[in-house]
Amino acid sequence: MIQKVSSSEQLQELDYHDRGDGTADIRIRKNIKHVTHEATDQMPAWSEWTAIESYQVLPLQEQEAIEQADMLFEGDVTSSQPVLDRLAALEQSSLDNAQLLADLLADDSTDSTDSTDSDGSGDSTSSAPSDTGATDDKTTTGDTDADDSAEPGKEE
Repeated sequence: MIQKVSSSEQLQELDYHDRGDGTADIRIRKNIKHVTHEATDQMPAWSEWTAIESYQVLPLQEQEAIEQADMLFEGDVTSSQPVLDRLAALEQSSLDNAQLLADLLADDSTDSTDSTDSDGSGDSTSSAPSDTGATDDKTTTGDTDADDSAEPGKEE
C-alpha cells in the first residue's frame, strides 16, 4: 500500500520489523522531506518529516529487503493503481508495440525494394547537388533529404 506519511521524528528510507513468524513489516520511503510550518495566530511554528511510503508484509530477511527496496517500492506503486488504469496502460502499451513493429516492417520492406545506381539498373538519379534550373543562390549541406524550400536564415 502506498501512502503519504508524516512524523515529528526523522523518517528512515527503510524500516524493517521482524514479526517472528517468518514475515516482516517493511516500510520503504521515498521523497523524504523536512517541512517547517510557520507560526499562525492559533498555532506556534512546527516541523515534520514527510514521505511517500510503501508498506508491505513479506517473508524477507532484512538484507534482502534492503537489496530489493527499489523493486519492491515500484511494484507496490504499480499494484496500488486502480485495475482499470493498469489495464488501460497495458492495452496502450500493446498498441504502441504493435505500431512500432508495423513501422519497422514497413521501413524494412521499403529499404529492400529501393534501388540505387549501384544495382546496375542504369538509374541516373543522383544525390549530388545540381545547379541546373536553380534560380536563386542556395548553399547545400550535402544532406539529400534537406528541404530547400525554407527561407534563408530560418530553421525549421
